[in-house]
Amino acid sequence: MSETTYHCDGRVAISVEPREMRMSHWLYAPKVVDQQRQQVLLDLSDSLWDLIATADETPDSIELMLRKYPGDRGSVMVSVGLDSGELRIGERRVDAGQLLAALDSTLN
Repeated sequence: MSETTYHCDGRVAISVEPREMRMSHWLYAPKVVDQQRQQVLLDLSDSLWDLIATADETPDSIELMLRKYPGDRGSVMVSVGLDSGELRIGERRVDAGQLLAALDSTLN
């Protein structure tokens, strides 16, 4: 059963569909939707990237702390700009279509 939380004064919905990877090892891959524009800003729902937490939430942006399953490496922060739809890993701007590759490159 999917779980949805709302952020940025209700503008952003973050949905996760919990998947059990191994006994008692759950993965919460996120999908981020701008509720005002009904636009998907980020979709990692079919990936091995797990949402650990959200941070630095403002009315027009949010940061997601992600870790790739099985979690034996450090976490990565992804900033999501709501007005621009811009995704950033650190200072690096990332195209939504290249997000998985960019996330994976941070692990090397």
